[in-house]
Amino acid sequence: MKKVLVLFSALAILVSCQSKEEKMKEAEADGNEAVAVKSKLIEGAGKALQEEGKEAAKSASKGIGDVIKGINSGMSESINTSKVISDPAFKTNFEECKAEKIYGADSDKQKKVTIYLIAKKDFKGDVLLKAFDADKKEIGRSKLEVSIKKDDAKYVDFSFDERTHLLQTEYFTIK
Repeated sequence: MKKVLVLFSALAILVSCQSKEEKMKEAEADGNEAVAVKSKLIEGAGKALQEEGKEAAKSASKGIGDVIKGINSGMSESINTSKVISDPAFKTNFEECKAEKIYGADSDKQKKVTIYLIAKKDFKGDVLLKAFDADKKEIGRSKLEVSIKKDDAKYVDFSFDERTHLLQTEYFTIK
């Protein structure tokens, strides 16, 4: 009986042992299966990118564009625009406004402030714009004769002396 048991054990070992060639074929089949799975994953990702990639790229580029616009806007607002405090008489004739400071080229040395006026009613007369620094000290003024009809709007340019430090302007008053 011992001999039969040893014989069956040896036979089982021989049957369960694969030849080198069989192991290679099995490994090749396993490799093909793994590559097929990875290939399908890549194919699926490619299709998803084709369908959704355009939207993702559009969203990302819009975000970048908004950042750039924000930087440009912030720079312009911090350097070129200032708050305008309107006196009561001005408010009865015009809507609230903002001032844009314009620095002339070295050759003309002209400094001006542009205001966009929106008339609430007909107006003909002088408008006075004063510039103030952070210490609330006046650093310049300009007067301009304005004629405008009700519900009309226009840009007006106040010229300042070349020595006026418009960069130091914290705010303007208008009356």
